Amino acid sequence: MDTNLNQYIDRLQSKFSTVMKKLRNEIMNHRDLPLTGPQFHMLSLIAREQSCNVSYLAEALVVKPSAITVMLDRLVQNGYVERKHDDQDRRAVLVSITSQGKEVYEKARQKSREVLEYYFARLDENEREVLERIVIKLDEAERFKGGNSEES
Repeated sequence: MDTNLNQYIDRLQSKFSTVMKKLRNEIMNHRDLPLTGPQFHMLSLIAREQSCNVSYLAEALVVKPSAITVMLDRLVQNGYVERKHDDQDRRAVLVSITSQGKEVYEKARQKSREVLEYYFARLDENEREVLERIVIKLDEAERFKGGNSEES
């Protein structure tokens, strides 16, 4: 590995980890709402899909379906989501967000946006555009793993 790249990674790794943890904690912190960070994440997936099954949620959250069931039980108990049988396949259960769930999700989403606005306001327009390009490029880097090292 290139010595300069190695030094860069050493300098950036610690700071990047710290910043991401801080952002994640602030974004997912909903103490004033009856919603945990993982519940917020799950509710956002359900809200986006409008109706989905447990397998979709397990795959999206990279957890086992049994873990999803436990989280869903709590969301159902709080009145944020409801389970229904799929009309096409009575064995399948679909999950959808309730009006109460939409309300608490929108409040949590707004709070998360306020956190991001606070931090992104510290960057000028050019810095935000560069950051966006970098994040997109890092997100797309997965397809270049395994020997295909195209440069863009």
